[in-house]
Amino acid sequence: MIETAIKEAMQGYENRIGGRFKPDSRFYQKVGINQKRFGQLLRGEKPILGFEARNLSQFFEVSLESLI
Repeated sequence: MIETAIKEAMQGYENRIGGRFKPDSRFYQKVGINQKRFGQLLRGEKPILGFEARNLSQFFEVSLESLI
């Protein structure tokens, strides 16, 4: 199975926090992406937009280039 860049960033975040990441409404509000769209990005079903990549890179503390 091909890992998406977002999934890799999320796994790195989980390793840093030492647990599973379970997004809630605060996460979706902070990154400006709704639950359905985040799932599509996570599974690689839709291409990531610039503002989404920027917001997710800031949240997961990864480089913007790694998500594009």
